[in-house]
Amino acid sequence: MNWITQDAHLIISCASAKQFPETPGQKEIVMVGKSNVGKSSLINAITNRKKLAYVGQRPGKTRLINYFHINDEVILTDVPGYGFANRSKQEQIQYGKLMDDYFKFRHPDLMLILIDVRRGISKDDLIMIEFALHYGIQYAVVLTKTDKLSKNKVSNEKMKLKKEYPTIDILQFSSLNHDTREPIIEYIQKTI
Repeated sequence: MNWITQDAHLIISCASAKQFPETPGQKEIVMVGKSNVGKSSLINAITNRKKLAYVGQRPGKTRLINYFHINDEVILTDVPGYGFANRSKQEQIQYGKLMDDYFKFRHPDLMLILIDVRRGISKDDLIMIEFALHYGIQYAVVLTKTDKLSKNKVSNEKMKLKKEYPTIDILQFSSLNHDTREPIIEYIQKTI
């Protein structure tokens, strides 16, 4: 698969399963993580586009499931961030239903679980790992915002995670360090 992104565009933003696009024969990568963890920044980096995915200043901006097409070969799926406290009870229920429907009707080839390196793994991240295991989805952890800590601290966080979860593939990403982009693209190519 050639990852040079000649074409990368938003297909649709979905509020319900009825809107999910038909994508026969295409590989799908789903990105999950807490609100404000950097999913949009990662999508923009690996597609080499500055504004493909909207990067909000405040957490909780993504309320829909966004499907992006890459070269008519790959679907990148950005789901709403979890753990954002300012959502109403109704919004939380809708979010839960939307995510349940996503995993019921979609069969992603890869799940990238984004974790802010400064915050560590959360209960919600562990739930996403359980989802991946339950549905047989290949997954990896992407430690984001690695520019906010020293290399030594990032390395320590990786080692801590690896010790606790020895089988997890761990990548790292900083929107300020373009060198972190290529290993993620290579991992995606190798995996799907």
